[in-house]
Amino acid sequence: MTRRDAYKHEQALWNAYRQTRQSANIDIDEVCADCAEHVRQGLPSPGAREDFDELCKDGCHAQAVAAIITLIRYCPQLEDFWKMIVGPPEKRQRIIKGLENAAAALEEVFEIPIALEDERNREEFAKIGRIPPSRMISELRVYGRLIKLTESLRVDTEAHSLAEVSKYFLSSYVKRMTGSFHDRNVSGLIGEAAGLPECNDVSHRMWRHRNYERLEKNLSGMTDLLVAISVVMNRPA
Repeated sequence: MTRRDAYKHEQALWNAYRQTRQSANIDIDEVCADCAEHVRQGLPSPGAREDFDELCKDGCHAQAVAAIITLIRYCPQLEDFWKMIVGPPEKRQRIIKGLENAAAALEEVFEIPIALEDERNREEFAKIGRIPPSRMISELRVYGRLIKLTESLRVDTEAHSLAEVSKYFLSSYVKRMTGSFHDRNVSGLIGEAAGLPECNDVSHRMWRHRNYERLEKNLSGMTDLLVAISVVMNRPA
């Protein structure tokens, strides 16, 4: 497979999405680039912005780096969600059951309207800012399946916290895209995004030596996905 053929399926999907946004007069490439620049400009210190630029110069894509920085920044707010995903299964099972019960109830109540539903009806619902019954039922079941898929994450990832996962993602993505860990740049961005002034290349390198192999064993597939997304987003249509 040639380099150009790599991620051809992902590229086809992204190009199709580009076209749908273009039909709505939205340049999605410009939107993503603006969002990445907004994150870059939001880094308070010039040193962190230089770290961002150096990583991009060496092969990383700004959108992916910005996305991981945002994840690191919001880890404290997302930690409860992470604990629900990797914590005891009883709560997940209650949520999954609740979603399925809600979907089944809607399916029973709206049986006839769903049978008569067509594209025109769905467009009418969209005009008034509402979701048609069939779509609501489908969405509830999708979220239930999504939560169910997370049930094995605690064992599979051996990750202790979302903060640890986000640090791994930045290190892994940078290594994959540049061939080097760039501990100085990575630690600078982590320290800035997480508000950890004590984070430096030495402490990050020590963390990486202790944890990277364990996380890489179970999370490398997610890095693969991030790499694929960032590559296809930065190819011309």
